[in-house]
Amino acid sequence: MANLNPVLTRRRTVHLVLLVLCAGLSVHSVPAIERIVGALFVPTRVLAEFAAPLGWLRLGEVAAAEERIDHAARLLREEAGQLLADEQAAALPTLSELRIGRRLIHGEVMRRSRGNPDRVEVRVASSAGIVAGLPVVTGDWYLGRVARLDTDRRDVVHVDLLTGSDFLVGAEVSRVDWNGEPLGSVVGLVVGGLFTKSLGDRGQLHLALHNPTLRGVNKGEVFVAEPDGFDSQLAALSHGFRLGTLESVVMPRGSTQVRIRSQLDFKSGLFQVIVLAPEGELPDAERLELDTFTASRWLPARALTRGDVTPTREGRRLSKGELDGVRSGSAVAFGAHLMGRVGEAGWVSSDLLGLGDPGLRLAVLAKIEGEPSPRPLGELISLGRRRSDGLLRFSWTCRIDIEADGSNAGLAAADLYTGSGENGVPRGLFIGTTRLPTERGEHVILVEQDNAVGELGHFFVWRGHESSAPAGGTP
Repeated sequence: MANLNPVLTRRRTVHLVLLVLCAGLSVHSVPAIERIVGALFVPTRVLAEFAAPLGWLRLGEVAAAEERIDHAARLLREEAGQLLADEQAAALPTLSELRIGRRLIHGEVMRRSRGNPDRVEVRVASSAGIVAGLPVVTGDWYLGRVARLDTDRRDVVHVDLLTGSDFLVGAEVSRVDWNGEPLGSVVGLVVGGLFTKSLGDRGQLHLALHNPTLRGVNKGEVFVAEPDGFDSQLAALSHGFRLGTLESVVMPRGSTQVRIRSQLDFKSGLFQVIVLAPEGELPDAERLELDTFTASRWLPARALTRGDVTPTREGRRLSKGELDGVRSGSAVAFGAHLMGRVGEAGWVSSDLLGLGDPGLRLAVLAKIEGEPSPRPLGELISLGRRRSDGLLRFSWTCRIDIEADGSNAGLAAADLYTGSGENGVPRGLFIGTTRLPTERGEHVILVEQDNAVGELGHFFVWRGHESSAPAGGTP
């Protein structure tokens, strides 16, 4: 033993320590240690990735795919721009009586507030004149109230949704007979929070009602009508906006109760909103500018090696990392096509999670054939690709009413784009085409994507709305 080379002994000791360290990190990760280990392997990783990017023999295929996608980008951007303009217009109240006496401030849902699913962060066109308590709506539908303005960003407000357990709003229902005809009288009640699940529910959310002034009312449309004693100005702003339709349901023990069925997906389908403020000298109907295709919002990157060798995953490694401003969850695109999202971001490179990677989540907007305005679909979760034809499989819970186009019973043809409410993913990036089931409940949908998307070698990573960095290129 005394004749062993001391250098060799030290190497073996170092290798053993690194082996034990890696084994420990595989069981219980320690972020600080992982960053140190990642930094130690940066030179090796950079050398390996630049030595064999994608496979030099496939460069011709990559160039052809990029040319094809880039050729379609201009038309897709124009279509997306019109789609998003229509979405913004659809967020405005449709009835003239819901516009009169109100200043309309456009906003876009960025994400759910951390730790509170019943509060959303909204980026507004202008925070001037916005105070806590102002009502927030989308179209003719009531959503909630402004809770507070953000302390770090002037253009962000926090909104409490009426799905919160402690949220209450005054309301009234116009009584109807068994045939749906109005009876000419109204019933006062209070709405707020979610209704307990009943038999037959499959991932749907319904609003709860409290203290109706007349028992036995189980039909009719419900509208906001704050009670006497509530702030008169705030009451006037929200008066008349819709909450939903009364319906009777059977509970697990056989009893019958009444709940409110809404046309909104409060869980994952809130995208464009309007803050209602008193009229004054400030401008009306302000809208956010679409900056999805603004060059300065994107960072160019190359596809290097595959990011994960697992057969069920299709992501690749990108040539940019945290040192370049790349953040986990950011959108990755080319042309107007969404490629996926950033997974784990290292210092000088990062993982791309493709649309076919199981578990990838997206907030999705649909342009449904035959409908004048786009529809927020809510959240889609990737289930991977179907082996037989490569179609993307997504899990989707339908919480809105959709009409079929008639050509295929129970299905509606639709083009899918990214929506709002998913931090790091701008709205309007093209995902693919599908046929949507029209029945409320849980579904698996198939989405067709351009085959050239999988052959691309260059990408653009989303920097964010607040980025002021110099232009990096057009996605």
